[in-house]
Amino acid sequence: MKLVEAKADQFVFRFTRREREMLAHLLRQFPVGTRPVGPVSKQGDPDTLAEREALLAEAMAEQRQHDRHLVDAFLGEQGRFAEVKGGFHLRLTGAQMDWLLQVLNEVRVGLWVKAGRPEQPRAMVFGGHLEPALSMELCAHFQMVLLGALGGAAD
Repeated sequence: MKLVEAKADQFVFRFTRREREMLAHLLRQFPVGTRPVGPVSKQGDPDTLAEREALLAEAMAEQRQHDRHLVDAFLGEQGRFAEVKGGFHLRLTGAQMDWLLQVLNEVRVGLWVKAGRPEQPRAMVFGGHLEPALSMELCAHFQMVLLGALGGAAD
């Protein structure tokens, strides 16, 4: 994945066939988790905290459901990845890039939580979680390219 054009609020990325497949594989995993990563707070009235955590979980579930529909639409949209010589072009607005960053982060963090929140990625590899560890690294790679484009870097 490489930024090939950035004009105003339009960004064009070049993908190889394999990169396109990897991004689609990552996005199809969304949502990985269904609950908030941690408690709202460790201090306060337990009943109030439980109520707030339930509200947060409900709001997050609604957002994930909405984002799941957007992921399906994104992946299913005809021409989303325009075929060009030797690969594909993907056009995104800044808002679409922000959304894609959020989804990739949800996948990455969800996989980490599902693997038991290891402090080191190698613990995932040696703990039998090779595929999630690789998926997390791929999410991070795509996120870095998107962030670089938003920050003005051209590679």
